[in-house]
Amino acid sequence: MKKFLIHWLVLGLGIIGIVVLFFIFKKDRTSQVCQEFEIEFRDNATPFISKSEIQKYLAKDTIRFVGQRIDEIDLSKIESALNQNPYIQNADCYIRMNGLLVIDIAQKTPVLRVIPLEKPSYYLDENGDPFPLSARHTSDVKVATGHIKPSLNTKLYTFTSYVNQSTFWNSLIEQIFVRPNGDLIFTTQMGGHEVVVGDNDRLEQKLQKLEQFYQRASTNLGWEKYREINLKFKDQVICKK
Repeated sequence: MKKFLIHWLVLGLGIIGIVVLFFIFKKDRTSQVCQEFEIEFRDNATPFISKSEIQKYLAKDTIRFVGQRIDEIDLSKIESALNQNPYIQNADCYIRMNGLLVIDIAQKTPVLRVIPLEKPSYYLDENGDPFPLSARHTSDVKVATGHIKPSLNTKLYTFTSYVNQSTFWNSLIEQIFVRPNGDLIFTTQMGGHEVVVGDNDRLEQKLQKLEQFYQRASTNLGWEKYREINLKFKDQVICKK
C-alpha cells in the first residue's frame, strides 16, 4: 500500500513539474521577438519570386513580422495575403522553437507559355488559370503564339493538357499556333509541315489518326513532303504539298 502511494505521489509530482515547465516555456516563447524569416519552396522548385519580393509584397498589406513579438504575429493573415500572390498556389507559415518564421510555399505549376500578338505574355497553370511571367525564371514548357484572346485560354489548356499526358505527342509537338479564325495548329520536331487541329472536338481520335498516318508515311512517301496536314474533318487526314 505504501509503495502504491509513493508511486502515485511521484507520478503526480512529475505531471505538476511538466505543467509548470510548459507554462514557463510558453511565457518565455511568446515574449520572443522574430529576428528573421526564411522561405522554403516545395519540391525544390526554382523560385519565380525572391525572399525580398515576398517581404515587399507583404509590406504592401502592412504585414510585418521581423522585429515583432511572436505572440503578435498573425500567421493566418500572412498565409491569406500570400495566397493572393499571382505566383503562389498555397502558403503555410509556422514558427520554429528558435523564433524563426518559416514560410512554406507551393508555387503555381506552368503547363504552357502563351505569347499573344502585341500583348503581354503569360503562363497557364495546371488548373488552366493565367499568371504572369517571372523575371527570375523561365519555365521549360510548350509555347503557344498567334492570334490569342483570353477566351481561347480554355481551348489551349485542354489541348496542352492532353498533349502533356502523352509520351508520344509531348516529345513530338514543338510549338502551338492560333490562326485568326481560332484554329489550333502545331509544328513537330520531325519536319516543316503544320498540323491543323481546329478545335478540341474528337481530339483523341484526330491525334490517333495522325499517329497512324506518320507510321504509314515513314515507310511510304514520307511525311516531310507535305506542307500542311489537316485534321479538322471527321475521319479524314487531308494533306497539302
